[in-house]
Amino acid sequence: MNMSKTLTRTALIAALLIAINGCTSGDDARATQSDAFEQGYWIEDYVSDLSFPWSMAWLPDGSLLLTERLGKIKRVRDGAVMAEISGVPELLTASPYDGLLDIQLDPDFETQPYVYLTLTRGSASARIGVVYRARLEGDALVDGQELFSTSPPAPTGGPNITRIQFLPDKSMLVAVGSSGNPGNGMVQRMDGDIGKIIRIRRDGSIPDDNPFVVSDPNAKPQLWATGVRSLGGFALDGENQVWSLDIGPQGGDELNLLEPGGNYGWPLVTWGFDYSGFALSDQQTAAGFVDPVVVWSPSIAPSGLAYYAGDAFPSWRGDLFVGSLADQALRRLRIRDNKLIHSERLLPDLNERIRSVATGPDGFIYALTDSSNGKILRVRPGQPGPDELASVAKPFEMTENATIFDILREHGVMQQDETSIADAAEYDAELAQTLFVQNCSSCHTFDGAGQGQIGPSLDGVVGRRSGTVPGYAYSAAMSDPNTSVVWGYFTVTAFITNPQAYYPGNKMASAPVRYEDARQISMYLNHGEAF
Repeated sequence: MNMSKTLTRTALIAALLIAINGCTSGDDARATQSDAFEQGYWIEDYVSDLSFPWSMAWLPDGSLLLTERLGKIKRVRDGAVMAEISGVPELLTASPYDGLLDIQLDPDFETQPYVYLTLTRGSASARIGVVYRARLEGDALVDGQELFSTSPPAPTGGPNITRIQFLPDKSMLVAVGSSGNPGNGMVQRMDGDIGKIIRIRRDGSIPDDNPFVVSDPNAKPQLWATGVRSLGGFALDGENQVWSLDIGPQGGDELNLLEPGGNYGWPLVTWGFDYSGFALSDQQTAAGFVDPVVVWSPSIAPSGLAYYAGDAFPSWRGDLFVGSLADQALRRLRIRDNKLIHSERLLPDLNERIRSVATGPDGFIYALTDSSNGKILRVRPGQPGPDELASVAKPFEMTENATIFDILREHGVMQQDETSIADAAEYDAELAQTLFVQNCSSCHTFDGAGQGQIGPSLDGVVGRRSGTVPGYAYSAAMSDPNTSVVWGYFTVTAFITNPQAYYPGNKMASAPVRYEDARQISMYLNHGEAF
């Protein structure tokens, strides 16, 4: 085996998973800054020197609060950071999926000055998503409380909890991701939050009119919709309809019009391809599943969604604005009668991964860039005046003909954290066999090792669907075709780090295995290969 080749492939797959993206889409023309001037808008560097800015919300006084994923909240006014907010709760930053994420203000903020956050806590192999509320007093969060936390804990491999959207009745929708491909088997189950959209009240209580309360007595009462992979954005339009973005793997990105009780298909019905290149499903539409309004394949990794109702760009009223990580763009979508009739790529070639999009009180459009040297970009009407030329956005300096891995590395996304350090570790065949014997051999055999008196042989396990070896008692979810998984590097790793969370009721007798050890065992079962 060529170990350097294996490590390169492993790093590339890790990069793909972190980006949750694919190739750049070419479905519309790329703008340039001069094109932007001719079209009546320009892009301004509004704020610089931010560390992975993630989300933003405007205060009544016109300043804005923004979250930085590694755990800071900053107050911004007139293009400058004015203060750092104290009282931010402790959180997990073990991977680029974790940290301090969304921020939203209470619908009655002027009388109830609450700030709502989504964040991650737990461990690298048992992530818990949290909705947190605190009162804003000056530049401090006080009287903080955890309103909601996800269960079961999510396995290593991808995003967990992301966006918040308040509804007209002032309840909130909260998106809970699927944790990437390792969590696929948890998405179509109704006994957990993984891969779902939940609905709770502002105090964390659960409304009694949630759709599954009556229709499915086995479902958790907070569930509002299911079949979500990685929700990149919410938006409420002028008719109070809720739109969302779902980030696919290689292809299968979706713009969805949400409905209570809807099943959005992941991973059973999708246009997406696995990172190995195989189609994840042979169905792209099916009875019982809600079809997307727009699909992007190849992937653009859409992140950040805003409905425009401002005055600065009258001709854009009623349009949706979509940021993208992989395509490094901001797109304007015109949807009429639930059909896409126009798509325009607004940003010039700035080489910036767009994480979040919002409309400011001035009617300008604001976009956060996903980088260790992040920015707020501002889309403004007209052309810059002589005294504004210095603030015209300049492209992020990138290696010529950059690969996906180059883009992530140069933007600082490949941070040296717990998960990425473990992923970069070399395969150790002797250690891997020892770990297999210590943790698995009392029940299983593989390549001549182990006793195999309780569980099935693991020879040929890679590529085999869970629950398909006859003669063994599995949990219902492990053998149900709607919730079973194909065993591979990522799914095996996730399973043995947290077996009862992944498939409750299974016969796995050993204790959860550390993530770095689980990786070695997974590669051992695939004869030293990561995938």
